[in-house]
Amino acid sequence: MDRLIQDIDMMTITEDSFSGTKAQKLTRPMISKINKEIWKLLEPTYFKSIPLDEISDILKKHNIILLQEDDTEWSGWLLGGVNKTEQVYFDLGWIDSAYDMHGLKAYQKITNSLLALSYYKMQSGKYEVLARLT
Repeated sequence: MDRLIQDIDMMTITEDSFSGTKAQKLTRPMISKINKEIWKLLEPTYFKSIPLDEISDILKKHNIILLQEDDTEWSGWLLGGVNKTEQVYFDLGWIDSAYDMHGLKAYQKITNSLLALSYYKMQSGKYEVLARLT
């Protein structure tokens, strides 16, 4: 019985009113656990490049993938950050929820959390990077 309660605490399943599909949500304890891993990675704060691949690896370890607007895996460039801080928010999805969407691999979106990433390129050429799940 305790194991069942723990499993329910780890993930809540609710109806997504937009798509009518079942959407899974991250719990606060799981978000905190993942954020601790991200903070450990970013502890040095200054990087030669934005460590998005390393952040993505942490998420993948927890069955989470970064998504684009069409719910496919995110790919692209992060631009800017010179003379101002850039802020980017990534949708998240469950890796094991992949489905075919007109020939593309799409994923069920996590509806209660995003990856918030901010970065600033300093005069030294290094990036100051902060990230966390909301």
